[in-house]
Amino acid sequence: MFLFNAYVFLTLAVTLLLSIMLVLRSRDRWTGMNGMIISMFLGMNIGLTSGVLFGTVFQGDLYLSTILSMLIGAAAGIIMGALISAAATIEGLMSGIMGGMMGAMLGEMLLPEKSLILINIFLTLSAASLLLFKILPKTNTSIKSKKYIIKPVLIFTLFILYLYSGSLLGDGWINDLQFIKDPEQHLHHP
Repeated sequence: MFLFNAYVFLTLAVTLLLSIMLVLRSRDRWTGMNGMIISMFLGMNIGLTSGVLFGTVFQGDLYLSTILSMLIGAAAGIIMGALISAAATIEGLMSGIMGGMMGAMLGEMLLPEKSLILINIFLTLSAASLLLFKILPKTNTSIKSKKYIIKPVLIFTLFILYLYSGSLLGDGWINDLQFIKDPEQHLHHP
């Protein structure tokens, strides 16, 4: 169970750190609206992902999972927004809080198998937000060479392999969660 939780939070942390580096590197090309989009997107997705994870792990304790996921989502939104503008900070804060609340409720209501699918979808969206840094500041969309086609295909393939490895970790996570919730059933079956 610990490995999958570490995988999820490591992915979210790396996504946030790479986003910070990309914002700092290209801050002069951002408009106010683009900055708000990035802070809202990251705050919401990190809040949702951590909320579904905590809601599933702490099933039965909605208060704890909600508070933890709201804090993580709000922190991510504030960090991203603070690098851009005050309005982006407020947007990131509120989106992170809202994402954390919704994710915790969703994780509480779903079976672990379904939560795993949603966590993988939200991880994909969170990591895919890194592509927004390439898209948003651009004004033209012409393809200049074959490198522009090969690069996305290669990145997509690596991304799929990474998420597939997380899915394999998730299978063990589901078994651990089921064992924790119903240990007597596992003792009576060989």
